Amino acid sequence: MNPLLVSGYGISINVDKRKLVIREKGKQVHEFYPHQINYDSLIIEGYYGNISFEAIRWLMKHNITVSVLNWNGNLLSVFLPKEPINGKLKIRQYEIYINEKERLKIAEKILEEKIRKSENMLYELSEYYPEIEHIKVKKRIEKEEKLKRDMELKEENKPKLSYLLMYEGRVAQIYWKELSKIFNKLYPEFNFTSRSTKSYSWNMNASDEINALLNYSYALLESMIRKHINAVGLDPSIGFLHELASSKTPLVYDLQELFRWVSDLSVIQLLEDKKLKKSSFIVTENYHIRLKPQTSKLLVEKFKLNMNKKYEVGKKRYTLETIMFNTVRSLGKYILGKSNTLKFEIPYIRIEHIEPELTEKILKMTPEERKARGINKSTLWYQKKKLAQGKSIKVYGKVKSKLK
Repeated sequence: MNPLLVSGYGISINVDKRKLVIREKGKQVHEFYPHQINYDSLIIEGYYGNISFEAIRWLMKHNITVSVLNWNGNLLSVFLPKEPINGKLKIRQYEIYINEKERLKIAEKILEEKIRKSENMLYELSEYYPEIEHIKVKKRIEKEEKLKRDMELKEENKPKLSYLLMYEGRVAQIYWKELSKIFNKLYPEFNFTSRSTKSYSWNMNASDEINALLNYSYALLESMIRKHINAVGLDPSIGFLHELASSKTPLVYDLQELFRWVSDLSVIQLLEDKKLKKSSFIVTENYHIRLKPQTSKLLVEKFKLNMNKKYEVGKKRYTLETIMFNTVRSLGKYILGKSNTLKFEIPYIRIEHIEPELTEKILKMTPEERKARGINKSTLWYQKKKLAQGKSIKVYGKVKSKLK
């Protein structure tokens, strides 16, 4: 994954003598010759500006997805390259949706994997945040699962999907309660309470800084999922776990559930850098919060690093973005009947973590302190440079012991 973010007022995107030219406030900031662009997607977070038909054509010819974000960081629209024409796949997708038993199989598989990843995420975070008591969390999730099974047996005539959604909601409450401990430890001044508000069931218009970051990170994830659904040829308006709704894309939301942890982790990693302030955000006249352009860029960088991280699947290593595409493709194969079983090969999450206190020490370390601790000059310079770029760093045993 390698997105280009353009943000602010007065954005202009057009083609001049075969070249794609991007301007901000009349000043040229990017220029790309045909077939010489290294980015694979374009994220536009603009308020006033224009993009020409020729620029859209240029981007589509270069297989570049264009995502347009709303003022509050939510995904407004996506321009996607031409999808493969596969009528049989879509027909079979519709048939499964109206077959309650078949639909339930897929919905259960999605939720099972989502909950597994939520628990995995909390376990990894508990290694660094003692506030998260993983054993208690695991027991609470098991209790909710048993409750779901008991209710299904007690009321056999009631659609099982309703119990599935109830189970999902209860586990989500457990998950967010634990994450809130981390958010409030890192930035108590941001006053995070939950993802819900009094005016909205889910916080699309963020009333606090943490929710603004989460909204933006989920918009990045949604854009990627849409791209992969389009590449496989599935219909985004027909989901299995989420219900049909006007102007909604349930299949996108279904598949997002499998990877929401990436967005959550990206936000936590940005908070751990301790670079944000109240002034990193904008408060609207309705008291909603949105990200300033520099804050957006920092978050995009964290998300990009996580999507490009490699995991072992079988005997090979793949980036998380490739794993995401393979997940969507495996669903397509199952729907078409090319695979008898639906298996999501999403590996166990490993969080390479450096404590915020160590990050602070590295950034503030003077030459005299470096010498006194016996740390190599080039090592410290390299670590400071990566942190300044918003990138993650690894601190190995000997250096880590010298920092403490």
